Amino acid sequence: MITPLADAVLAVARRDIATFHALPLSHGRSIRDSRMRETYEALFGAAQLAADVSYSGTMLDSFFRPRGPLREAQRLAARSFGADATFFLSAGTSTANRVALTALTQPGSRVLADRSCHQSVHFALNSLGVTVSYAPMQYCCDACPRTYADLPRLLEMFRAAAVEGRPYDTVVLSAVSYDGVRYDLPTVLAELAAVHPGVSVLVDEAWGAAHRFHPRLRPLTALHAVETLRSGDPRLDLNVAVTHSAHKSMSALRQGSYLHLIGDAEARERTAQALFQHHTTSPSWPVLASLDLARLQAETEGEMLLGRSLALARTLRVELATDPRLSAYRPLGPDGHLTDPGQLVSDDPTRVLVDISALGITAADFRRMLFDEYALYVARESGDAVLFHIHIGVDEATLLRLLDALRTIQRTYRSASAALAAGTSEHFIIAYPPGIPITVPGEKLCERTLSQIDSLRSSGCEIYTLRNPAVPAGEPAARAVTGPPPVTADRLAAGLTALTSERLAGAAAAISAAATTAATVTAAATTTSTSSTTATATAGVSASG
Repeated sequence: MITPLADAVLAVARRDIATFHALPLSHGRSIRDSRMRETYEALFGAAQLAADVSYSGTMLDSFFRPRGPLREAQRLAARSFGADATFFLSAGTSTANRVALTALTQPGSRVLADRSCHQSVHFALNSLGVTVSYAPMQYCCDACPRTYADLPRLLEMFRAAAVEGRPYDTVVLSAVSYDGVRYDLPTVLAELAAVHPGVSVLVDEAWGAAHRFHPRLRPLTALHAVETLRSGDPRLDLNVAVTHSAHKSMSALRQGSYLHLIGDAEARERTAQALFQHHTTSPSWPVLASLDLARLQAETEGEMLLGRSLALARTLRVELATDPRLSAYRPLGPDGHLTDPGQLVSDDPTRVLVDISALGITAADFRRMLFDEYALYVARESGDAVLFHIHIGVDEATLLRLLDALRTIQRTYRSASAALAAGTSEHFIIAYPPGIPITVPGEKLCERTLSQIDSLRSSGCEIYTLRNPAVPAGEPAARAVTGPPPVTADRLAAGLTALTSERLAGAAAAISAAATTAATVTAAATTTSTSSTTATATAGVSASG
């Protein structure tokens, strides 16, 4: 197992090297006697401080003209991903996109761009002196908020320009979207090459770096598509740059990015010069070393880890679709929204987009609640939906923890929403502050009352529902949702046949410690339900509940 750059960085980190150059923080020297040392070491650790060095040239390697361990690490990455050349960047894929476009375009050239591309693409094109045409975006449907490029229209524009004798010199595609849409790159790239063999293509595949390493995901990746085209025509004259945010789907540090190139020696030299123009001259060696490590892990463990991700994502969808305790959540995506092959798009099966509108709270409040109360972070909200990315860092214990939190939230907010929607209140509905009931059991819920509740919510009050003490537990006013028991390690094992019982047993143990907050909330709700007066909303219910 070879990681030349990671090994070289580790070797210098282990030496007690004093520097008269830059980076006073290296090895923690500038904070050795500082009152802030404990905070620094708590945040970064001694190993990180030792590995963050400013050496270059023959002391470690030249970033812009590598001849040593960086060059070898990049060569191994190119071989692994199927590129002619790979460049490591420690300044993120925004910089990688700018480098690629600088190399692929010239002032005055014509560019056809996917309108849904990342802002870095738009900014770069705006400053390169090129003429840009944008292919329109496509909206999935009323039931699903995702957007993506209208690829049939993009190809139509490309063909029309070639027929007119004014072909586009460069095409920019965003191949894997934030929301989980994947492009049919084999079809798109084959069409581009057939119409105009000399075209250059940038594929922003930021969210799909790991897809190369699983047989189910690999066929739609950009570099695999080019490999397939080359196998049919070895003389294929197509310059393709592919950018990967390694930290989004692989075990790389943040801002670690790959820039892969398919092209001749001239294209590689232009890319190296563009890198010199746009990348910082102070690269982070720990970030670059993590790209070397992430590549090796993907080669040796990627298929297994991605297989687990696919199985966990499938389990999450099944649980949301079949467990009545999760009936407020409606999974979007692989249930039929992107099944028209003519659109040249499909779902990323590692993403689970979920509509939570039935809870009666906003996606923003739901996302904040998961973070504050359950220590679960969801990066994306879109309308009434939130996006769960089941990446290789999500394991069985994490999924169990998420499902437990989702059930607890549904139990709280579904009951509150049902109380407000009923024609006659069977609950005390109380705004706090001041703690005076808005309704008591038996009162009609007129429009004026509902408007008053909305106003109190908007002012920052929390709205609680409290069961009528006169109604015994188990009667309709207190009836719990029935259905199969929550998913457990045993149930999860049935859907994840590739996983061992030992790992699942460890996951079951981990969940009891990891989900402390959710377990506390669940226990509190159980205790409360056995009392004569049962609250259907726990303390902390927000004004939007």
